[in-house]
Amino acid sequence: MNNQKRSRCFLVSFDSAWEQRKLGHLAEIVRGASPRPIQDPKWFNNDSEIGWLRISDVTEQNGRIYHLEQKISKLGQEKTRVLNEPHLLLSIAATVGKPVINYVKTGVHDGFLIFITPKFDREFMFQWLEMFRPMWAKYGQPGSQVNLNSDLIRKHSICIPSQEEQEKIGSFFQSLDHLITLHQRKP
Repeated sequence: MNNQKRSRCFLVSFDSAWEQRKLGHLAEIVRGASPRPIQDPKWFNNDSEIGWLRISDVTEQNGRIYHLEQKISKLGQEKTRVLNEPHLLLSIAATVGKPVINYVKTGVHDGFLIFITPKFDREFMFQWLEMFRPMWAKYGQPGSQVNLNSDLIRKHSICIPSQEEQEKIGSFFQSLDHLITLHQRKP
């Protein structure tokens, strides 16, 4: 255990007590980046292997990104954050507070936060963020659309179990999500 002061949560599970931690201590949280002006066609190229994540992709795929229609050009990739492996993201604009996991190479625009070098199970945190999603809207900063401040996310405290228990919980809820999706597809 490191020197960070940790308080105990009242939640006790099968294996251990849960600890209260700030999200910013559980991962480096960085904002995506967008080439400007975003409408300029030079930023996009359908032959690219790097997709461009849009909020419409997130809502259509319920936060689990397996394909991206729009592709970002080499020039556009220099102006954004490119993820070559799965990461947990959080929408901070438009559909505020929606967690996302990318399973494809993804260019991430500035309407998302990226959790880099996480000290948590990605699936567990995806489920936790999804559960907390209605609360993020209350913290949003009004404007033409509600936005979340990245510092607010970093400073937000959550209760978290051991890594092993996170994996069990995350796997359980991922199985439930899969089952629900299968039942929704039935005629």
